[in-house]
Amino acid sequence: MNISQEIRKRRLALNMTQEQVATRLGVSAPAVNKWERGASYPDITLIPALARLLNTDANTLLSFEEGLSPEKNLAIQREVERRVREEGYDAGFSYAREQLRAYPSSDELAITLASYLDGALMLYQVPDPERYRPQIEAEYERLASSSVNAVRDQALTMLAAKAMAQEDCGRAQTLLDRIPEPTIDKQEQQAALYMKQGDYERAERLWETRVTKSAGALIAALSNLSEIALRQGSLDEARDIARRAEPIARACDLPRWMSATLELGAEVAQHDAEATMRLLEEIAASMKHMHVDDIDSPLHRYVGLTGISQLSQQMLALILAEVQTDDAYAFLRQDPALNERMRALINSMQPQDSHPTSI
Repeated sequence: MNISQEIRKRRLALNMTQEQVATRLGVSAPAVNKWERGASYPDITLIPALARLLNTDANTLLSFEEGLSPEKNLAIQREVERRVREEGYDAGFSYAREQLRAYPSSDELAITLASYLDGALMLYQVPDPERYRPQIEAEYERLASSSVNAVRDQALTMLAAKAMAQEDCGRAQTLLDRIPEPTIDKQEQQAALYMKQGDYERAERLWETRVTKSAGALIAALSNLSEIALRQGSLDEARDIARRAEPIARACDLPRWMSATLELGAEVAQHDAEATMRLLEEIAASMKHMHVDDIDSPLHRYVGLTGISQLSQQMLALILAEVQTDDAYAFLRQDPALNERMRALINSMQPQDSHPTSI
């Protein structure tokens, strides 16, 4: 609860009108109305008198908390996601801003919400994204100086990626140079310590995370090597590299789409229509039937694949956009039979609340 809600709740509990509060404090009734709507805030010099009038203390009135617990942090994240999904992007964005005002010292919450809202712009194909993007990037800029190392490094990474997307390689390099090189693998040592202490569940959680991250990093490396081969015109080599990702994903019980998306790029470059359609169908099936609660694997017993599930939704949005508009897929759209098949596939991949798409 923030200060506007606290003022309203306590005023109503005392059966006081906004006019009565205004008279007692020597301000106007519209000013009190603005406080309760969150349009403005009481002058700091009025806080002690306002707290006494409402039979509370300044800390309670200001909704002061020592910190944001991990449970509360997660609850806020899920509520933002729910509002974006069910009520629209603006509703989720507004709620996120409200929570960041309520917890201004939680950089961990800020980077999580900024990253999610950034990805959701594409995932939900939000109209007029420039209405929101500058505010998200301003948050990254602020967090790039965070005292929390993990937050700072993630913010710098996001800013560097945006600079690269804008072809500003000089700025990207400057940002990357601010990220320190890791010197000690604390997670590995922590897992070893847990094993030494017989705390196998905690050790397993850390090793499960390592398996997923390491496999993901290896697949990403293969993706970039395949992309380099494509740019250099070595199509067969690009295809060969991309196909090496599938056994890695299978060995680590990762969803098929993670490796299939690599193969897709190589087949699209070759203009292999049948292979492209086959891979698109495999990706669609993998994403559509991915339920993190149903995963039965000794490699994901505790940690699961929630993060990858969220990533799959972002990848889905990218693929949907590319298939419909990217020139690389024009060879499919120009063939009436393939175009019809692709349109049916796209509609099957759309989020449940979306409308059918025509190409």
